[in-house]
Amino acid sequence: MTSAEFGEINDPLERLERNERQGNQAFRFVLLSTLAVVVLAVVIVLIRGGIGDECVDQGALCLTSDRVEVVIIPLLLSIVLAITSAVKTYRRWQARIRWRPWLYATYAMWMVTTAYLLISSSAVFVQRG
Repeated sequence: MTSAEFGEINDPLERLERNERQGNQAFRFVLLSTLAVVVLAVVIVLIRGGIGDECVDQGALCLTSDRVEVVIIPLLLSIVLAITSAVKTYRRWQARIRWRPWLYATYAMWMVTTAYLLISSSAVFVQRG
């Protein structure tokens, strides 16, 4: 087997530049993915009407238990993005490219998914007195 079969690059500078790009790409992926999940949640709240009938008197944003789409749809997007990051990690590892930034991106996406689930579900399902 030759080094070309393993995805190796003979020029050390080119290999270093390729590896350095992985960190930037992984960071941008996490940042844009997190932004996409938050924007989707905000758009859903705005489109579906964020103020419930029972909360009109308060004049504040009220999320009630019938607003499950605020939790589920962005959560599914977040899970898909986390799995995408895991697939990218595997492909980088298989091609012998620096894969650790993508592994950290996968961890970050699972943390974003968990944080969104906790925050959104507590906002939707906690009954206000």
